[in-house]
Amino acid sequence: MRLRNSSRSWGLVARVLHWTVAVMIVGQFLSGWLAENESRRDVSLILIRNHFQFGVILTGFILMRVLWRLSYRPPQPLTGEPPWRERAAQVVHGLIYVLLIILPVSGYIVLVHMKVDMSVIGLFTVPTLFTPSVEDERLWAGAWYVHYFAGWALAGLVGLHISAALYHQMVLRDGLIRRMAG
Repeated sequence: MRLRNSSRSWGLVARVLHWTVAVMIVGQFLSGWLAENESRRDVSLILIRNHFQFGVILTGFILMRVLWRLSYRPPQPLTGEPPWRERAAQVVHGLIYVLLIILPVSGYIVLVHMKVDMSVIGLFTVPTLFTPSVEDERLWAGAWYVHYFAGWALAGLVGLHISAALYHQMVLRDGLIRRMAG
């Protein structure tokens, strides 16, 4: 199995990064949802801390994925793919990447305002880059809403991405999933 992408398939590094990020995104969505819906504040804060820590780790994997993607060309589009469908896939992927930038930034702003411990699994501490005004909670509230709705938008786009992959697998039978699954 090749480490790098070829013109026909994704390499091992791209595949591992894709599936690692995919599983972590699902975990982040679930942990965020659980934290928001937990009525006991102490449990909710533990869930939020875990959400933050894994979010930092996920951000690291996303950065690796972006750097790998910029360094190595993706496989060629499937033969016979209509241009509109190829463009739609590019737009969805682009929006996913935009949301994967917005989510950690907005989450960071929320946590700075909450004044929570910013250590990540005991290995390092994310620095506090600003001191929020205690009286003005507009930044906190705005960041929370951005984080909340960006999370749901990401869930929708991931659902669309999965639906398109399944369409390729079950209807078109063109081997698209095999290129990413190995």
